[in-house]
Amino acid sequence: MQELLQKLSLRELRLLLFGLAAIITVAVVAGMIVPGAKALLAANRQVSILEEAAQDGAELDRHLQEQHARIEELKYRLHGDMANLPVRQIEAYIIGRLQRVSWNNNVELVSVEPATGDRVQMFQEMLFNVQLVGQYKDLYQWLWDARNDLGYVVVKEYALRRRDNADEQPQLLADLSLASYRAME
Repeated sequence: MQELLQKLSLRELRLLLFGLAAIITVAVVAGMIVPGAKALLAANRQVSILEEAAQDGAELDRHLQEQHARIEELKYRLHGDMANLPVRQIEAYIIGRLQRVSWNNNVELVSVEPATGDRVQMFQEMLFNVQLVGQYKDLYQWLWDARNDLGYVVVKEYALRRRDNADEQPQLLADLSLASYRAME
């Protein structure tokens, strides 16, 4: 190595030292600046992601509120006013509503017998065997009003027969099997 250095002229030696210093300087700068630059770029990316999330957060909150409102609407459509009633009060609630519909339509509610139905997917079926007496048009209106008032009630069976022998506007006896469904908990 000594011989090699003696063969180099002063000018070549200075260029060699200058080149070595430049390489060392570039390495030190690259070692210090490049990681800092990468960290800065990563921080800038994180800031932009957070800014997008802040903008999307308001949109997300609005979307969540819409979905909660939709869930409450569907819950009301499924259970009506009884959505928040305990299970033990549902039968009394439905019987009371049926009685009110009967009074409003000039129909006599002869009997209501609650019964336990089947499990249908995730719902428990509650059956009500109902006997009504009234004229045909009143019974028809009773069915329509019961459907509107208790939209979550389904008529499973329906039988209609004459109760008297009157030629005009005979009294009819209607036997119904109504089913109400409640989500299993």
